Amino acid sequence: MFGENKVLGMDIGTRLTKFALVKQGTKPELKAWGIVPTPLGSVSDGLIRDKEAVLDMLKSAISEYKLMAKKVAVTLHSSTIMLRELNMTALKDDEIEPAVQFELAQSFPDMVQTHSTAFKIYTRTSELLNGITTSCPKKIVDSYVELFDNSGIGLKYVDVNANSLAKAYNCFIQSPVPGDSVLLVDLSYTMSQVNVLVDGKLILSRSVSGGGSFVDSLIVNRFEITMEEAETARQSGYKNLSISQEELDSCLRLGYSAVEEQIRQTLDYIRYSKLQDGIKTIRLSGGGSSFPGLEAYFSGMFRTPVYIAQSDSTPLEVSDKFFLLMPAIGAALRED
Repeated sequence: MFGENKVLGMDIGTRLTKFALVKQGTKPELKAWGIVPTPLGSVSDGLIRDKEAVLDMLKSAISEYKLMAKKVAVTLHSSTIMLRELNMTALKDDEIEPAVQFELAQSFPDMVQTHSTAFKIYTRTSELLNGITTSCPKKIVDSYVELFDNSGIGLKYVDVNANSLAKAYNCFIQSPVPGDSVLLVDLSYTMSQVNVLVDGKLILSRSVSGGGSFVDSLIVNRFEITMEEAETARQSGYKNLSISQEELDSCLRLGYSAVEEQIRQTLDYIRYSKLQDGIKTIRLSGGGSSFPGLEAYFSGMFRTPVYIAQSDSTPLEVSDKFFLLMPAIGAALRED
């Protein structure tokens, strides 16, 4: 009934929780999916605050959408997660983790006590190691471990949002090829994340305050409607609101000003320190990317092709939800 080669990926957000049941293999397949509201106030910046409410929601959704799997993976999304590029002298396998902890402690003395740190090695020569390290507050990791403890849901591992997005991109959008470079911009409800992939490898991730709710708030003030009505109007393409593209672009400019600045800084950094020709494309994911005209707005702003993340390798019925499901899909993709 469960299927040994299936993993259920979960993305428990502040507003919505997304599920993706993925069959593993040389060509992974998305077999089932679901999107449900997260209980109000139960999750804040990645931290589970109401375990009972979240667990009830998870069990209900698993049953409703028939998402049975023995193995479950969760992706963590928080402004407090830190990802850094790793470059160090070549070491034996059992020497890498202590060396990573030591290097981090030089810049962040208390991090060993407060954060859980993992690393991924991309390339290894006789002299050098290259990869990334990810550090997440232990209280966030512990809140998920405690959530699933004795729950009957078999949590096998946790991932972070940036790595989950990278895996989903590499598997379902563009297989890693030399010379490929992309900015994955995840626009969530109150927070966004700017991630850089070069040759299929995640090398940089930055979080910034700002998401779909910032633009929705401007629409609320402009039309004197509720946040719920603004969100519904956005999802319908503002068919029932008399708003011009010029007015919407003005709201996007104000609501996403911090995100724009982070994207601009990241593009400049990559162009001047990593890739002479800069980033080739920008892909948007998350609920905050569904504003009409956002692709054209960002494309004109950064003079770079911008697309909503889509995949030709998923069922047709999920094609218009892929940009929402990316972190959950990526979480379910095993790397071992």
